Amino acid sequence: MKIRFGYLILGLFFFVGCEKDQYKYKKFLDNKEVVYAGLAEKPIARSGNLRVQLEWQKSIDPSVVSYMIYWNNNGDSSRVPATAINTDGLYKYMITGLPEYVQSFNIVTVDDRGNRSIGQSLNAVRVFGPFYTASLTNQRLNTRRFFGTDSVRMFFLKMDSTKVFSRIRYYKNDNSLDSVTFLSDSVTIKSFKPGTKPAIQSYFKPAATAIDTFKTLQADSLLAF
Repeated sequence: MKIRFGYLILGLFFFVGCEKDQYKYKKFLDNKEVVYAGLAEKPIARSGNLRVQLEWQKSIDPSVVSYMIYWNNNGDSSRVPATAINTDGLYKYMITGLPEYVQSFNIVTVDDRGNRSIGQSLNAVRVFGPFYTASLTNQRLNTRRFFGTDSVRMFFLKMDSTKVFSRIRYYKNDNSLDSVTFLSDSVTIKSFKPGTKPAIQSYFKPAATAIDTFKTLQADSLLAF
């Protein structure tokens, strides 16, 4: 019985202590309850050519009426109404005119009473541009093999996974200009005119989620076949 009474006294002290802490907390907040709007769901940033597309899913908080987007150290902002959701269930907001650098973005929800969320940051988002483009090189020819009199198969050196495809421009037997796009490291060209120089240009995606495809500054001419 004494043990139970001791637990009761200890619990009473703990309750009073919590009540005092809660009172101080409310006093610090001017006796007003702080309410945060619900967060946006699964926000991501997709890099592009001097631009970034932010995407997110609808907040589970039904009172959210808008999403505020901040960038450039909060120097720029834009409001996206909750009604602007796409048919695929995503919000998509494109920010253009960005410098080629690493950027940070913040998404803040606002509910119908003006309460705001704590915000969600998307940091270290790389923006690509002319410097990245200047660093790209075309896929290099390794070997070639002729079949018959006008078909040739070209084998190229492997590149990293950012290369998405290459395009060969060449002259056909009738002197017309044609092109073929290939994803792998080899391609067969039919009706190729021997003695002419095909040209190759490669295309890249700097990240799997990137919204833009970049190409080298110019095509490279191959040796006459």
